[in-house]
Amino acid sequence: MIEHESKKSDSQSLRKDIGIFIRESRISKSLTGAQLGNLLDVSQQQISRYENGITSINIETLDTILQILDIEWSEFYRKVLMVDVTNQMGKNKDSFPFYLHI
Repeated sequence: MIEHESKKSDSQSLRKDIGIFIRESRISKSLTGAQLGNLLDVSQQQISRYENGITSINIETLDTILQILDIEWSEFYRKVLMVDVTNQMGKNKDSFPFYLHI
């Protein structure tokens, strides 16, 4: 597999992990997708696209979602990014996820 395809696969996996985290966090706060969408001024369909990993989420929107859901960035880091790093390293002990490359 060429490096570009590997990065694409890694980014899709990360989008899905972020989406799952958002969905689970939203549900734990007893919010519907429509309610979260209203708070963000986006459609319920857009929330669904984020939660299903179909659409990338920008850092500003993610920050707003975390604020709405009363989640610290450190919790997001522990539950999403560190898990992703661990999973990626398990696949190939000599590589790091694309977003850790400098």
